[in-house]
Amino acid sequence: MISAPGVGSGLDVNAIVSQLMAFESRPLQQLDKREAQYEAQLSALGKLKGALASFQDAMSALSDKSKFNVYAVQSSDEEVLTASATNDASAGSFTVEVTQLAQHHKMASDPFADADTVVSNTGGAEATIQVGADSFTVGIENKTLAEVRDAINDAADNVGVTATIINEDLGSRLIVTADESGSANAITMSITDATMTTIAGAEAKDARLTVDGFNVTRSSNVIDDVIEGVTLNFHDLSSGPVTVGLTRDNEEIAESVQAFVDAFNNVRQTASDLRAGDLAADGTLLTVESRLLSELNKPAGGVSPRFSYLSEIGVSLQKDGKLALDSDKVETALNDDFTGFAKLFADPTDGFAVRLEDLAEALVDDDGIIDTRTDSLNDRIEGLDDRRAAIERRLESTEARMRAQFASLDSLLGQMQATSNFLTQQLFVLTA
Repeated sequence: MISAPGVGSGLDVNAIVSQLMAFESRPLQQLDKREAQYEAQLSALGKLKGALASFQDAMSALSDKSKFNVYAVQSSDEEVLTASATNDASAGSFTVEVTQLAQHHKMASDPFADADTVVSNTGGAEATIQVGADSFTVGIENKTLAEVRDAINDAADNVGVTATIINEDLGSRLIVTADESGSANAITMSITDATMTTIAGAEAKDARLTVDGFNVTRSSNVIDDVIEGVTLNFHDLSSGPVTVGLTRDNEEIAESVQAFVDAFNNVRQTASDLRAGDLAADGTLLTVESRLLSELNKPAGGVSPRFSYLSEIGVSLQKDGKLALDSDKVETALNDDFTGFAKLFADPTDGFAVRLEDLAEALVDDDGIIDTRTDSLNDRIEGLDDRRAAIERRLESTEARMRAQFASLDSLLGQMQATSNFLTQQLFVLTA
């Protein structure tokens, strides 16, 4: 009985079946090629979506009129004070005089030999620390100076102090400092054991100043509730009036416009690259570009008596489909009609940034055109998987059938070879 294919006939059955199966497997190769194309298109759509998301972010910096309230703040003496402004500020100038800086209250203990000295052996000895109306207590019995420091800092009910140790000429002292400055955060310490007493340290002080001649007292050297939208940071006392000036920061606004131009051009470049590659003639890509250009070419009617098109403020569409920015023209437009400039981008109904941000959001939304196309490609890939499984089942059946047929052929050829050998021997005998 022939147990290996080809033994009886001498045919290389395995090689023959393999070649035939390679031919039969060509539909699988075509499916693999098509799946690779779909996967490449999915990746390309992801790149397009990323570019549109970046474009949407750039629009958000221009789609709200408050984003145009950007101010540069100057201090005539930054050694005395510095300042910053938010969108709630307004252009203007103020004179500030600083007559007293806020200060954190400090209390110090008597000196001990070192930080490892036990401060009290009295049973139940305690230290109570009060800040304003709140207080907490720590036990100090049989504790070293360092352990008292740690007990204060680690106390769950600590009301706002930090303990440290200073090693000075007379020994080691425990220093307790209020976490917040100002007279309202003054510290009171009471200790039940006379072996550890406290002495006065740095005094608690409020910041005192005048703004345009009006008196102001605050507990901190950082004040954000005196001039609307402005934070003042005090560093030193003033010898005279310090001028704080707020002017519109046209440079930062121009940078936001440049970011818009760059983000739009990135979308166009991404689209161009994808059109030359994995999304050649793709309808989704064509739709995205068409809708972007449509919004860009549509005027912002009625938002400003001077401006209706971006080209009027220095942003123009070039022959290659990308935007270019004329910095001088942007600066002139900002100075000539700041309100109209802001409305051209941020009018809630027809501003360019508002419309383009809404469009970008719609395009990248979960049910937008890109995700719809992505879902379609994923469905096609799933369909290919089903077809692949069916083809693989058919190939298994085909290979089994081929091997059975070749086994029969092999057996038949083996029998015919045996018969041929027998007849040859008989003829030899007859002619001998």
